[in-house]
Amino acid sequence: MHIKSTMGIVLAMTLVAAPIARGAEVTWPSYVWQDPEDSPFYKAFEKGFEEANPDIDIKEIPMPFGSFWDKQFLDLSSGNSADIVTMFDTEVRSYIDKDLLEPLNPHLEKAGISLDDFYPGARAAVKDGKIYGINLIINPRTLFYHRGMIEKAGLKPPTNLSEFTTAVEKLRNESEGEFGFATWAKAGDPNTLYLETAPIVFGFGGSFFEKGEPTATKPETIEALRFYKKLYDQSLIPKGMDVNGYRQIFVQGKIAMYAGGPYMGALVEKANAERGKELAAEQLPFPGKRTFALSVFMGIGKSAKNKDAAAKVLTSMVSREWQNNLLEIAGQPPGRRDVDYSGYLAEHPWFKAFIEAAKDPNTVSYAPDGAESYAPEVIKIIGGNVEAMLFNNVTPEDAAAKMQKELVALAMSHKK
Repeated sequence: MHIKSTMGIVLAMTLVAAPIARGAEVTWPSYVWQDPEDSPFYKAFEKGFEEANPDIDIKEIPMPFGSFWDKQFLDLSSGNSADIVTMFDTEVRSYIDKDLLEPLNPHLEKAGISLDDFYPGARAAVKDGKIYGINLIINPRTLFYHRGMIEKAGLKPPTNLSEFTTAVEKLRNESEGEFGFATWAKAGDPNTLYLETAPIVFGFGGSFFEKGEPTATKPETIEALRFYKKLYDQSLIPKGMDVNGYRQIFVQGKIAMYAGGPYMGALVEKANAERGKELAAEQLPFPGKRTFALSVFMGIGKSAKNKDAAAKVLTSMVSREWQNNLLEIAGQPPGRRDVDYSGYLAEHPWFKAFIEAAKDPNTVSYAPDGAESYAPEVIKIIGGNVEAMLFNNVTPEDAAAKMQKELVALAMSHKK
């Protein structure tokens, strides 16, 4: 993959940026360094940035996805922040309200970067006119499927819940280790559980919060939980496997369908060019006829030691050139508006579903609506109750009722 030089952009920024001490080290702990979907882009960026900026070293600190979020929050809240902070929609508002991030306005102004350069979701990182995070990536979810597996079973790509259920059941082949669908079915990681099952919950029209009020007992939410429990109880999804495990099985063509982000398309194509040619994507077939988008933000910790150098890393990463590289390398929709998708779309037709999802007004945010500032606490409550439903024989109705009670108490505690 060709990676264009960022020398011109970086030189232009150097003229306006504050002087940086030679040999500055930017610490960057994150799951992205070892994540198979993300690491190719971040490794390429690190190499290109350091070549163009020999006075700055990026110190990558690989961390597992499941434990990363708690560790990052602990470091931020104890005044021991790394320089670069990675956030989803669920973290950025919480970090802002807890005053854990450095305002980026002066750095963005010097680099000639405006909020108008980004899609509206970028404003989730703004409070009282101060910008605390840069929107690097927008990741909506659609239904990926291997066309060959679907056709071999005499099926059509599912467009509704009935067709989807039929396909999932028919494509389950225990002797061959094949599944029709995959989602999270392992204990101990509420963040991944929330991320992986959100396509089902939001796809059914359900939610856990709406306008700051808990909605775990909303009929659509309970119906989604019932469907999820059916998938688990009937062994229609891989059990006890972490997310990278079953994503790799999907890449290998042993799982027919997966509700994932566009990075999965790039993974399939890189692993097997022929399989990549028959990869397709459509909107989620669930009754709510909607999906969600997860935005990735990058910021600087308030207690960071090398803020100017970190700001240079961030502004370079959202330059038009590196945002184009993000699309080409990782197959993920960049946060900037001015990226040209036409060439990528011509080579990867499945990407059309993601462009449509990103622009669809029915696409909702990954973060709990109106509870963004305490989203990590919300996710832990959801995770604990959904795990009880899956692993401890709690009914979906009882799990939803207990979840609702805990979410109401949590919301009231934050309103005091």
